[in-house]
Amino acid sequence: MGKKLTALVVCSVAGIVVLGGCAPSTFVKQSAGWKTIEFNENTQGNFDTAWQKCVDTIARDYDLEMLDKDSGYLRTAWIYGISGGTYNRYSGRITVKFPELKEPTKVDVKTEAQWLTDEPRGLWLPGWDKTFQRDVYTALSGRLGRTVAPE
Repeated sequence: MGKKLTALVVCSVAGIVVLGGCAPSTFVKQSAGWKTIEFNENTQGNFDTAWQKCVDTIARDYDLEMLDKDSGYLRTAWIYGISGGTYNRYSGRITVKFPELKEPTKVDVKTEAQWLTDEPRGLWLPGWDKTFQRDVYTALSGRLGRTVAPE
């Protein structure tokens, strides 16, 4: 009995070391979807104001990797250690697109997350993070739109 228990413990520890532990409980293993923020009356119809508020809000906490005002597209670099996850194994990024540039009434936001499942081979598991999405959506809603809790 003692040898079986020891073998089980050794195998369990080896599995944790090899697999690098588990992804945070807020990680969802499925494709990230877009969420829409409808603009408030101060932002609605004014692309320059909406764009600047969006850029200012995101750039305050994240590095911008791609920024194209002419197409209404913004994306951050991968941010490591989101939602309290292991710094080098868990990351996320934000993508924003304005579907209408002339007189915008809304903006679309997508947050993605990825978990490093196999460090030696560099294999990442794609998905999204509940806490990261909530925090980004809440910050942008507070500046651009109606302050409504995310779904």
